[in-house]
Amino acid sequence: MAHGETVPDMVKKIVKNPLGKVYSQSGILAMLRRQRIGRGRIIAVGDATGSFLVSRRIWPKVWIYDGKEYRKRVDYTLPIPTHIVSNPKGRITHSMRAAIDDALKSRSRSRIYVQGEEDMAALYAIAVAKGNLVLYGQPKKGIVAVRVGAKEQKGAESLICMLR
Repeated sequence: MAHGETVPDMVKKIVKNPLGKVYSQSGILAMLRRQRIGRGRIIAVGDATGSFLVSRRIWPKVWIYDGKEYRKRVDYTLPIPTHIVSNPKGRITHSMRAAIDDALKSRSRSRIYVQGEEDMAALYAIAVAKGNLVLYGQPKKGIVAVRVGAKEQKGAESLICMLR
């Protein structure tokens, strides 16, 4: 399992659809204000999502990024990572899991830089981050928000169980 599990096509089809509610940027800000979600409970997956939050002075507890948007290098400054992991496209490696687990346990904000792709990181975060809000970008649609409860965890865990 050094390279992680390969994600079957069936799982890829499922996760291409939002796993939560899709918001515009202004909609995310309104939802965060309305629901008074503590900043220490936000996990941002993706460069654009994390960068947007930080630009609005919303510092996620965990930010997972790979330095790319639409597979092209970003031209803005990214934070210094607290973790660096290798993770190929369509996989969840042991090092990715360990970094997310460690970041959730940490008392300080964590930044996970992914050498490769963070495309499946939200799925694992949803499976393990009960009580947190996972935010990730849905290309050309907006930002997906998943408030992680037992139902969401169970759904993510069942998808992860399908991994080879």
